[in-house]
Amino acid sequence: MSISNKNIVITGAASGIGKALVQKLAKDNSILAVDISEEGLKFLQKVYPEIMVVHIDLLEEGAVEEVMEKAFAMWNTVDMYFANAGFGTYGHWHEVDEKKLEDIFRINVTVPFLTGKALKKRQSSPFRLIVTASAVSYWTVPGYSVYSASKAAMHQLAEGIRAEGDGDWLTLVYPASTATSFFVMAGKNIPQAYPVQSAERAAEYMLKGVAKNKKYIYPSTLFRFVLLVNRWIPLIKPLYTLFERRKFQAWSNLRASN
Repeated sequence: MSISNKNIVITGAASGIGKALVQKLAKDNSILAVDISEEGLKFLQKVYPEIMVVHIDLLEEGAVEEVMEKAFAMWNTVDMYFANAGFGTYGHWHEVDEKKLEDIFRINVTVPFLTGKALKKRQSSPFRLIVTASAVSYWTVPGYSVYSASKAAMHQLAEGIRAEGDGDWLTLVYPASTATSFFVMAGKNIPQAYPVQSAERAAEYMLKGVAKNKKYIYPSTLFRFVLLVNRWIPLIKPLYTLFERRKFQAWSNLRASN
């Protein structure tokens, strides 16, 4: 499937993978870019004046439906919806308060869930919902307990939808650690989990997979390879966890000394 002349919504569009997607898709498609950062959206629209933007906090009640109203006011159908917005926090699990936990699960699970329901309700023509999950859906990284749990929940939600005989319209993407502002938002001086890839590379792999109507997309070839090998050599995962735990402990000790 060629990704051209499509009506496309991209959330989390002002930075990271979302911004890379806008850069790659804006020329040949009609784009609605959604983000909480008004400044980031203004910059995007300055570079790509043909796109439309929505400045909104997707955590707010009714935000998903508001984005839908904007999209269907512009177009009769939405061909692709990149549910890319998300965030997490880094640190000890017991330091995450209830509000933060609820926000992380809402943006990473509830918002894509509501988006899928809204698209199914509004149009009968084919569409594709592409949700940015994470490699931590499979392998939890020390320090990201809540974030990992939310991404694993999204993964299992998708598996459940498919188990019901639905979900031909649903794609999940499992990027490894990506060099974006996510890590700035997650915490101060936090270490990035290995391997690290660029947002541009992740977006490129996403679009190649979407063009082939893939249901699962793994932008990191290395992570996909290790995931498969670990089935036969189950020592890889615990060794990786130990490696990342040492980084977490070093970060924790540094924070305690400051």
